[in-house]
Amino acid sequence: MSTMKAAVLHALNDLRIEDVAVPTCGDNDVLIKVAYNGICGTDAYEFAKGTMLVPLEKPHPNSKHQGATILGHEFVGTVVEAGKNVAGMKGKRVACGAGVSCGDCKRCKEGRPNLCAHYYTLGLSIDGGLAEFVKAPANICVEIPANVSMKNAALAQPLAVAIHGVRRSGVKSGDRVFLLGAGAIGAFACVALKNLGVDVTVADISQDRLDVIHQLGITQTLLIDRDATPEQLKAQFGGQADVVFETSGVPGGVEKCIALTLSGGTAMLLGLNKTPQPVVFSDPVLREVTMQTTVAHVCHDDMPEALALLADEAIAALLTGEVFPLEKTQAALELLLSGTSSGKILIGSE
Repeated sequence: MSTMKAAVLHALNDLRIEDVAVPTCGDNDVLIKVAYNGICGTDAYEFAKGTMLVPLEKPHPNSKHQGATILGHEFVGTVVEAGKNVAGMKGKRVACGAGVSCGDCKRCKEGRPNLCAHYYTLGLSIDGGLAEFVKAPANICVEIPANVSMKNAALAQPLAVAIHGVRRSGVKSGDRVFLLGAGAIGAFACVALKNLGVDVTVADISQDRLDVIHQLGITQTLLIDRDATPEQLKAQFGGQADVVFETSGVPGGVEKCIALTLSGGTAMLLGLNKTPQPVVFSDPVLREVTMQTTVAHVCHDDMPEALALLADEAIAALLTGEVFPLEKTQAALELLLSGTSSGKILIGSE
């Protein structure tokens, strides 16, 4: 097959399903027949609100790619071709970490390839997995265990992001933990926290989302008002927590996260918000609050753990939302933008 169908972003609000060339597999690459690709808020933002990551108008400094881009950075599939330096992967089912690093810079040598000086992401900085086939470096592909279905494995990349964030928070058993936001990344973080045996109270403005959190085994939840002040949240929660996770990314979330954190505790920021937010820093400074951030994941640390957790069919089913064919990618993005979706939206089918 010389051509394939792909979801190509050409400009703001201009996503086209079109025929493009099947990628050529390099010496250290694999060619993957895509089964599923998850979509997230970053994909939706790039499509509808403004391309901040996709290099439509100027070359990406690391990938060198410029122009129309195939989206999709949360993909799984079967290796159908392997480069000459890649042994034993043809025919394997794999989940791709999507983040490409050099292996040689300071951060890579420290075991933090997600902060590589030459980092780029498949599906954002260069063509990705919203297509029938995708080319990826073999070293960022993790074999899917036999007891994990391809559909469940499609959740591995976002779950790995949550696992990485929870790991960076330093949270431990016995800590009082509060989590703001029960959307996709919040739910994934709950799975990671529960796996550590950590009790957490989860707050959200949606009872439907909190119901899912309950089904994941989190017994303590709070239905909160969208406009609740930090003081009102503290009163509703009954004080402050050792570790507070902000996963909603909504305006004002950082301020609330800090206010809910005990003196000497950690405010863990997972949610992304691209608008300015007022924060009075004298409060966290005077209380020695640690403000911790996180980005992406470390593929070979976090992806295997994510895949192992996804062997639990009940957990995977609760985290999975609607499945759309590739031709309906724009409809899937619009559903995500509407804020009415439940669970991780997937594109594709086995």
